[in-house]
Parts: sequence; C-alpha cells; structure tokens
Amino acid sequence: MFQSAIRLSLIAVGCVFMAAAQTQTPGYVVDLCVKANPGKAAELTALVHDVGAKYYRVRVDEGVQAWWIVAADVVPSGSAARCDYHVVSGYKGFPPEAATAEQVTAGLKKAGVNMTAAEYAAKRDAAGYLVNTDIWRTLMQVGSASQKGSYVRINYYKVKPGQGPEFSRLERTGWGTFVESLKGSNMGWQFNALAMPTGESLHYNASTVDVYPTWEALGKGWPTATEWPKVHPDLPAAAYTAQVNNTVERYAADVLHIIELVAPKQ
Repeated sequence: MFQSAIRLSLIAVGCVFMAAAQTQTPGYVVDLCVKANPGKAAELTALVHDVGAKYYRVRVDEGVQAWWIVAADVVPSGSAARCDYHVVSGYKGFPPEAATAEQVTAGLKKAGVNMTAAEYAAKRDAAGYLVNTDIWRTLMQVGSASQKGSYVRINYYKVKPGQGPEFSRLERTGWGTFVESLKGSNMGWQFNALAMPTGESLHYNASTVDVYPTWEALGKGWPTATEWPKVHPDLPAAAYTAQVNNTVERYAADVLHIIELVAPKQ
C-alpha cells in the first residue's frame, strides 16, 4: 500500500508541473522541520555539530545520500515560529527507507561516536522534536550551491488550480535563466515541487530557495534593477512578477542560516 501511495504522489507531481519534464532533475530533498524543547536549543545545536555532522559524513561518503544540511531559522524565530531548525537531506533519486536502529548504531561507530542508536535518539528527543516532514522533488537548480554560513530564503507557494505548467515555465525560463546569468555572484536558486504530503488542504505545494553567501548579500537582494533587463529585455521585472502572481499565492517566506553542511569530498 505504501509503495502505491508513493507512485500516486509522484504521478501527481508530474501532472501538476508537466512543463518541468524537460529539465534535468537533480533529485529529491527530505526536509525535517524541528523545534527545540524549551531551554534546549544549545543542546540541540551541540548535537548537530558533535554527532549529526559525523554520522552524516559517513552516509554521504558511502553514497547513501548526496548531502546533508542543518539550517537554523532566523526569521521567523521564537516560540511562534513553526520550526527552529531544518534538517535537510539530499538524494540523487527517491529517498531510501529510514535506517534501522542497527544501521544507525553501525554508522555512529564508523563515525567514531561512542553511542548507540537508542542513546542518540534519547539525546535528540530530550533536546527537540519533529514538527513535520516534507519530501520535495527538485525541478531546477542554478547558480552557487549552499555553503556552511550561507543564508537561504525558502519561499512557499500554493499553485492555483490548473496553473502548475505555467508557473513552472515562468520559474524556469524567467527566474532560473536570470539567476544562471549572475556568474560570480555566489548566489543560487532552487525550484521544488512537493512530492509528499499531497492534498488540497495543504498550505503549499511548491517552493523556491534563494541562496545568499552572506547576511549583507541577503539584505541587498537580487540585482534585478541592473541585471534583469540584460537577460529579459522585453519583459520588465514588474510584469514578470505579475505573471507569476497569476499562477500562485505565496504562503510564507522563511530566512535560515546554514550552521552545518556535509557535502561530497572533492
């Protein structure tokens, strides 16, 4: 039954964003929204650095996953924020099943961490808790990749009925082409469709991720005033934004700071 649900979810993603089929797809992203228990943020951060980074170094080196990132929420933040951290894993294909306790213990041992899966889970659960899980399919990725210390803005969108293909076309040929032209800016962009969960009751089913190398770069934003006309001389930025707004509603925009990153060794 679970495998049938997976197939139906992926078919739904393909139908909603049919226009993206011609674009090379880097893979899938599993995003865990995590909230720290009261007074435990420092413990959770320490666990990320001292245990998580070492364990996921093993998983990336063994090819189980492509990369791993932990980002702390900057805006919004505090008790009213949905997440305090995003624990994000990237995969070249559809994610594998969750590791068993035995596999986690073996991975911790390889990482040089003197801890069992049960002990690790106990420390993790004492410091924080999982709010929700999103599985995204990446439809396009251009520009610079995230680095430790980078800032990212996640824009969450709800696609209007029947507007998936047009939204995808606008993002890929409009904004994607624009970001691709910004050579040497160290800025990046990613376009995603929500693979799981699905359903009309969801607040969002698509996202874009803006990558900024520094806080200052985030404050300056994208150089649309000077660079957009060079890429799209016949389409003013304001007119493009209006076209996008006809296809989606932006549910939220969160700013995050990447505090840990495990990437493939060069």
